[in-house]
Amino acid sequence: MSIFGKSGPSSPDTEAPRHETRAALVGPKMRIQGELTGDEDIVLEGRVDGRVHVSKSFRVGPHGQVRGDVHAHVVSIAGKVWGDVSATERVELLPSGSLEGNISAPKIVISEGAQFRGRVDMGGRSGPEEEPGSGGPG
Repeated sequence: MSIFGKSGPSSPDTEAPRHETRAALVGPKMRIQGELTGDEDIVLEGRVDGRVHVSKSFRVGPHGQVRGDVHAHVVSIAGKVWGDVSATERVELLPSGSLEGNISAPKIVISEGAQFRGRVDMGGRSGPEEEPGSGGPG
């Protein structure tokens, strides 16, 4: 019998160290032309000229630049983005961040000092004003 619910040696693979806390880094002297896709957290300190599609979090560092559309689970912008940004969870535009493009996400944070030019769509379904005839008596 073990303490705190730990079982015998048959469970080391369930307690294996996870590498999810580390993000892949695109360094400041790197430039990617084309599509950047991935299934891990990415921190961009360099430049991407093209579309970005990441299933986890994507952070544009203070010196990072993206010229293209960005989609990720969470997008955090401290650098510059020229393109539309969408996220399945949240988009954060940090104080040093600049975005020229539309934002689409259920949660959006635009910090004081950030620069933003575009439209915001916080998702959700169409409102009743777009569904004529579906209302009550009238």
